[in-house]
Amino acid sequence: MTIQPDHQDAALARPATLHELRIALSRYGLPGDREQFEQMLAAALDASPIGDLAAVTEVIAAYRHRLALRTSPEAMAALTAPIGGQQWTPAADAFARLRAVGGDR
Repeated sequence: MTIQPDHQDAALARPATLHELRIALSRYGLPGDREQFEQMLAAALDASPIGDLAAVTEVIAAYRHRLALRTSPEAMAALTAPIGGQQWTPAADAFARLRAVGGDR
């Protein structure tokens, strides 16, 4: 028996072209990411002097980074981790909901 190479999902790989980035944003981005990307890309392109596409490159890099975070299990786990050692409990959740509606006055 041979060991098979670890195959990574091609869609989760870092996009190398605008086409791949657009597809990945459509599949894995948050709602509205693809549309916002297109708007920011067009604005950066329209505002860029000919021969200097640094603003366009920044927009692309920012959205590639967003995708990397969105598809990273470590990043998503960090978002659900307790802040400052706090632990979720049903009672804490109930008190937070009461505070949100003004029940602690």
